[in-house]
Amino acid sequence: MTEAGSQGFRGRLAVVTGGGSGIGAQVATLLAARGAEIVIADVNQDSARAIAKRIGATARAVDVRDRDQVADLFGSLARAPAVLVTCAGGASRRAALAVDEALFHDTFDLNAGGFWRCTQEAARRSIAAGTALSVVHLASSLHRGPAPELSHFSAAKAASVALVRCFAQELAGEKIRVNAVIPGPVETAATTPIWDARPGLREALAAKLPLARIGQPIDVAPAVVWLASDEAAWVTGAVLNVDGGLDVAP
Repeated sequence: MTEAGSQGFRGRLAVVTGGGSGIGAQVATLLAARGAEIVIADVNQDSARAIAKRIGATARAVDVRDRDQVADLFGSLARAPAVLVTCAGGASRRAALAVDEALFHDTFDLNAGGFWRCTQEAARRSIAAGTALSVVHLASSLHRGPAPELSHFSAAKAASVALVRCFAQELAGEKIRVNAVIPGPVETAATTPIWDARPGLREALAAKLPLARIGQPIDVAPAVVWLASDEAAWVTGAVLNVDGGLDVAP
């Protein structure tokens, strides 16, 4: 199999939002190993710089909730990106009746709006250059609901999945593919403190999964890389579960 046929990205520019930690960092690492030129965009510049230094990438401090910062990121690239992976996201836990206007809107702004802004800016750049673009969005298994203390996050991720499908349909004629990966419970810097604070929760989550263990970033990243690659050239609008079997759990 040739390099192109084995998910080679040599000479291609890839932007990974939320690439300073967790699944995003693992995706950036795999893309770099396959030859891509990586730009890590993360609100935590120190984390982004640490990963960038390790894999030979460029780090940018970007808050995807801010249109000007997102526009500046894509406007400053030396060329149109060939790959965009949107991993930036998250939310604080709050009971449904305790979610206020500010938290609700901020959660949507980050988890749905961040994907929307980045995809718009990357797509405009690619269309102007006449080049192909593959967008992969990291959503969440919680987008289906219910999600105790995370109703706002669940709804925002559901909106992001709807946006993935809408962009996929509208942009297919512009050589732009848009897909989503739905991870299940994965051990990251964001989830570890929550699970550590609740003894037995990690084990209870694992017990619900047909594959009987919590995921790691390396379990999810290869699926993202595959969707971004030419091997998935006939795939757009897909919503791929990478969740240890959670979607089919009894």
